[in-house]
Order: sequence, then structure tokens, then C-alpha cells
Amino acid sequence: MLVLDVEAHGVSYLAADGRGGLSSGSIGFAAGQGDGWRQAVEDAVYSTPPLLEERDRVVLAVHAPHFALLPCQVVDAGLARRVMEASFTSLDGDLLVQEIAGSDAAVAMDVPGGVLGFLRRTFAGAVLLPHLVPLCSYCVKAYAEDTGCMHIALSQSEAHIVVVHGGKLMMANTFAFKALEDVAYYALNMWKACSLESRRDRVLLSGANELRMPLAEQLRQWIASVMPAMLPPEALRLGREAVKLPFNLITLALYD
Repeated sequence: MLVLDVEAHGVSYLAADGRGGLSSGSIGFAAGQGDGWRQAVEDAVYSTPPLLEERDRVVLAVHAPHFALLPCQVVDAGLARRVMEASFTSLDGDLLVQEIAGSDAAVAMDVPGGVLGFLRRTFAGAVLLPHLVPLCSYCVKAYAEDTGCMHIALSQSEAHIVVVHGGKLMMANTFAFKALEDVAYYALNMWKACSLESRRDRVLLSGANELRMPLAEQLRQWIASVMPAMLPPEALRLGREAVKLPFNLITLALYD
């Protein structure tokens, strides 16, 4: 198995050999647009030989600035492109659309030109997803029994926030941030918009400790239950090293 998380600043990967061996890492590159980003992705993949080995399963997540959470009815009616064109004025890439399992929503994303073509040629038969889909699918399943739950997945420059209420996906978005106060502000606004309650519902945080801990302190001023996200039990199938893996790679590896 191979999973890749393709972001604007680099590629993160997890490779499993089927015999309990795991390798993971990241390849950084300068942020770019259009062909510049495509070339950076190509260079990152071709400079890392383990990524090009034959695998029985490959799952790829792609990040891009233009994306939307849409009802499945819109996608089924073939209206995803029209909605995206009405929502953004600078679409010039390739449309990637994927339904979120366990919900009636899908994510539509405009990926800079050439990136999807390269990934499909290089990883034939791979599952190719907008970046929010694995996290949303995981949250819908993992928090189905919760009255209300917000999961905040943190990277160094982005916060991915998913809200599940009564077993249903209520909201999902990605925010770029410069300070954790920005994340707290966005999260509290989403909390209010989804009618979550301070003493009944909870926030789960994933990401590096140096980001999670100060954000938890800020959120606890308004929300009673704020805690780290637990490692999914299914992740133990990946081996003991799974406890050290970034949460985004785990949700990609568990995606089905």
C-alpha cells in the first residue's frame, strides 16, 4: 500500500510492504501554481524511488485552494462544474469530485492543470481524492454515536475542521492561518453555526503537540470538552509504528 498527501508545499507519504514494514516521510517544494506546481510534484515523486515501486493499493489526496462541499444531488445532476464556476472566478484546472461515504455530501475541487493527469499516469488505478474526503469519511464513521463533535486537524499553516452532529456531516472546511488565535476564531464560529453546545458536545484535535496544546488551552475557555484525537484502532493493522504517523496519513491509509 502507498498513500500520498499532495499539498502546495510538498508531498507526504506512507508506504507499507505487506509484511509489517512501514516507511513514511515528506518531500518539500516551493509553493506554486499551474505547471509550476505540477513540475514540483513530478520532481518530488521521481526523486523518491520507494514511491515508484509497484503497490497493490494506492490512495492519493490532493490539496487545492478552490473547493466546495456540495450536496450529492448536485453532483448526481451533473451540476458540480456549474456550481464551481459560479462560486470561483478563476477556475482553470481539472475538476475532481468525490462523494463522502456515510453522508449526502461530496467535495468538488479545481486542481491546477496537469497535476491530476500526472498522478493518474504515474499511479495507474490509484484512488484519487480531494483532501477533505478522507478526514470527513473518518469523522462520519468514528463519531456516529456522538451528539455533536468537531475534529480539528492541524498542519503548520492550515486547519481542517469537520463537524458531525447526530451522526450527520454538518460542515467541513480548510482554513489557512498565521496564528492559532485565527483557528480558534474560525472553530468557534463553526461551533456556533452548527448549534453545538459547550457542555454537551466536544472538540477533538489532531496534529503536532506544539500546535494542539496551545489551541486546546484557548478553546477550553468556551468549550468544556477539548481533547486529543485518539489513534483509530484500525490503524494498528499498519503496525506498531502507526502511533508515530501523522493523522492525515492514517485517515488516508484507512480510507475505503
